[in-house]
Parts: sequence; C-alpha cells; structure tokens
Amino acid sequence: MKRKQSSYWKKAGAAGCAVILVVSLAGCTGQEGAPAQSIQSAPLSESQVQSEAENAKSAAPLGTEMTSEEIVRLATELVEAGQRWENWASDPAAQQLDCSDSITVERLGEPVTLYRLPDMESRAQVENALLEIFSRNYVDKKMETIFGPDAPYSLQEQNGALYANGDFGFDNQNVFRYTGNFVVIGCTEDSISLQAELRDNDGELTENWPLTLRREEGRWVLDGWKTDEKGDNSFVALPEELEQQTQQDPELASQLRYAWMLGDGLVWGSQRWVDWCFSGLFEPPVEVPGEEYPLADLSDLKVEEFEVEIGPEEKVYLMLDVTQPGNTPLRQGRNWYLLDFSDNGTGKVNGTIRRMYPDGENAAFGLGRDQSFGKEEENARLNEELMAVVNTFRGWASASPCDRDWWQEGGEVPYVVARMHQDGLIGTDGLFTEEQFNQAARDYLNAPDYQADKEHLLRCCYEQDGRFSLMEMGGLTADIGDNCRNLGGELAAGTATVIRRYYKDTLGLVPDYDLVYTMERSLDGTGHWYVYQCQKVPGGVSYIG
Repeated sequence: MKRKQSSYWKKAGAAGCAVILVVSLAGCTGQEGAPAQSIQSAPLSESQVQSEAENAKSAAPLGTEMTSEEIVRLATELVEAGQRWENWASDPAAQQLDCSDSITVERLGEPVTLYRLPDMESRAQVENALLEIFSRNYVDKKMETIFGPDAPYSLQEQNGALYANGDFGFDNQNVFRYTGNFVVIGCTEDSISLQAELRDNDGELTENWPLTLRREEGRWVLDGWKTDEKGDNSFVALPEELEQQTQQDPELASQLRYAWMLGDGLVWGSQRWVDWCFSGLFEPPVEVPGEEYPLADLSDLKVEEFEVEIGPEEKVYLMLDVTQPGNTPLRQGRNWYLLDFSDNGTGKVNGTIRRMYPDGENAAFGLGRDQSFGKEEENARLNEELMAVVNTFRGWASASPCDRDWWQEGGEVPYVVARMHQDGLIGTDGLFTEEQFNQAARDYLNAPDYQADKEHLLRCCYEQDGRFSLMEMGGLTADIGDNCRNLGGELAAGTATVIRRYYKDTLGLVPDYDLVYTMERSLDGTGHWYVYQCQKVPGGVSYIG
C-alpha cells in the first residue's frame, strides 16, 4: 500500500487525534501541594459506588466527542479513584482490620494469621469495586494476585467474610504517583491513549508513562496503572486492505499501525510522531549506553512516499522513498526496511518498533522480503543449518575473532557437548561416554587426532557410572544486549560464510563492524560444518547492501 503526503491529515483527522494538548489540573492525586483530604483512606461505600456507576453510564460520552480538556479531567478523576484504592488496599492500618476475628492459613508452607476485613465481605465485592475503576482485562489479572493462594499477603474468603494479612497490604503500593500532567495522544470512540507524567514519592524523579482509558459497559475505566508497559494505538486508521488482513491478529494490526505512522511521520518530518513509533510516547526511546538514536534530527530529511507491506512469515516491511537523507542515516532512493518490534521489558511501551534493519542486508543472501528468486526453501534450509552452527559456536566457543586452532587453549568441551545436543547425539538424560565425546570432537573441531582423557572432561563435566554430563553453565554472553544480528549465509565452492553484523545505533541503520565466520566440512569434506576462521571487518563488509 502506498500513501502520499496529501492523505496524511485526512487519516489523522479520521482517527480523531487532531488536537494534542498538555493540561495540568491543580489538586489532582500526587501533585505537589495537593490537599491530604483529596485521597480517601477507604473505598467508596456500596451505595456511593452504585450511584457513581449509574451516573457514569448515563454520562459517558464517546472518546471522539470529548475535548482534550474533558479527557484530561476524566483521566484525573479515574487516577484519583485508583490512588484511593491503592492507598487503602496496600495499607493494613487503613483497612482497620478486626483483630478479634482471625483465621490461620498455610502460605508457602508456613502458617499465616489473617484478620477479618470489615469493609468488604466477598471476592465478588472486591471485583465489583475494581471494575468501577479498571478494565475487565486488567481486573481479571489483578484478581489472580489479590486472591493468589501462594502469596502470604493475598486475601482469603472464608465463612462469608474476607481475611487479610495484618503486616502486608493485599495490593501493591507503587512508588510513583500521577502528577496531573497528561498529554492526549489519540482516541477512538471506546479508547483514549494518553501520556501520563509520574513522580516518585521522594519528588526527585519524574517520568512519562502510557495510560489507556477504555469505555466498557457505558463507562470509562483505566486499562492499566502507572508503570505498566501497556499502550494503545488503535486510533491509527489503516487502509481498508491492511485492516482486513489483520482482523484476527491484534498484534500484527498494532505493528502495522506503528509502521504506518512511522512512514507518515517521516514524510511530514514530525519528530514527535516518529519518536512515538519507537517509544510509545512523545519522546525519544529509552537510551542504550553506547548506541545513538539515529532519527533524533529530521530537520533536513525529505521522504516522498512510503509503503507498508506484510512480508514472509508475517513480518512487517516499510519502504521509504528518500530524496534527501538530511541528518539521518536513511538510504537515498527507494529502500525497504524490516521492522522489528519490542518485547516485554525493552522499553516503557510494549509492541513499539525496536529496529528498522535495511532489507538489502538480507537480500544479499537471498533472504528478506523477496526471498530470492524462487529459491526460498533452498536458501532457508542452508541458512538455518549454517546459522545454527554459528550461533552455537558464538555461544559456547568464542564470541570474538579467532582461527581454527582456538580450541587448543581449552574451552572446547562445552562447545562439543552443545553441538552433540544440537545434532541429537545425546539422549534426554544428557549423558555420553568418553569415546562418544572424542568422536564428536574430532568431527566438530576437524581434529582427527584429538583425544580428551577422563581428567580433561572432569574439569567441566560430572561423571556417573562411567558416563559424563556437562556441568551447569550459561554459555558466553559477550554480545547480549548489543544491537546485532545474523544477516545470512552462503555457500561457494564448498566454503560457507555467515555474516553477523553489529550496529552503532539503536535502530540498526549504521553498521559498526561485521564478524565473518568461514566454515568447511570437516574430515576432508565427510564431516559436519566447522568454523575455521572468524574475522572482524570494521564498518561492515562492503558488498552487503
């Protein structure tokens, strides 16, 4: 699908995010100077909850009908309610437990005394109270924690009453509080995406985090809380053709929306929207030590058009037609980029774009978007075989440049055992004989005269009835956390080559260096692949696009 500049604002308007406003309401929860009485020490009574619920159902407008000021006022009211709940549920003193009524239960193998909770009597009452503030999906997960059978602080329902721990609250106390500063990112009829400012209890650290509001059963609720890494981009309108392809795959739909907005943001030079595609917020992605964010300055960039495409294995590709790269490392002309998306724990918002690797780097090996001229299966099998060897070598032998004699200084035993596991030469019990090991080592090391004795194996193996097993170890971790990847492998005249590329930047646009692994079949061509050389090439191999 192509999209030119003239259609950008039409789509943005249709998505309902024509206005972005930062608003701070005085006296909201957690703001400096807020009166203490603005946070109640106990949840609302049942009659208050029912009354407020009825009012909310009759008064809850669609997200697209609300002004930014109304949205921020709604968010403020909801986070105040959430903070009241957190203050009460995390503090046994605020709960005013009835110490005259107690039970003893076993938690984690130890007896724990619990005391009656006077304000609520049943699991259903706790659930209903939470549903007035939070979404059904969020409440379901929270209930698993609050009533978890293995946690010493969880609630226990017994004899028509609830019992709580007198030393620990049954819900968590987050060290952050909302300051009252919200930025409206986008909205649909039933969801609102916000950027919310949080400050720690000491008042020293301020951060932005995502906050999503959802309209459920006629009322607005919070779908997440404070430092949850959960954002929402459903306000981005995709072309109908792409939307139809993702109806049964919400994760792919979310990825395509980020890709679409990245293309739009680069065409228009919108820094905040480009940043949002990588961070989920109107700010650059979290900094990685030693890696630069390469799209921090779009001032002289000119992009004529872009395309978004679902490629092989449902990977998402973005084409940019760049006429002037400006201060970015984007490649001039029409170039495709493979987009890689974040997993849990890689930033503040899950599912955002993490990398945008040039597809030409894979195309050199017949991989990537075009999958190389009808040789997809052949290339896939070869690359899978070669890269499996390299990954095992890098993880258990050496993660640095080396030659064929690397093993003569020791360290070959874990590598050989890992290869034996990889090729199915070791059973599920993990045991092997001395002779089995030596035969495999001669093959994987291309060393026909190799011979390890029992003493050598026992340096990193256990012995059991004349058989051995590798001691517990985690392998090499030299490049864990680095922005790097295997580009592909190729075979020419019996010699195989695999290139692993390392990048200078966070997105994977600027090569730092390549590790070039060269392999041959061992034992005069009759054995397995073995690595006989690993070379470092500063700046990357020149012929790779």
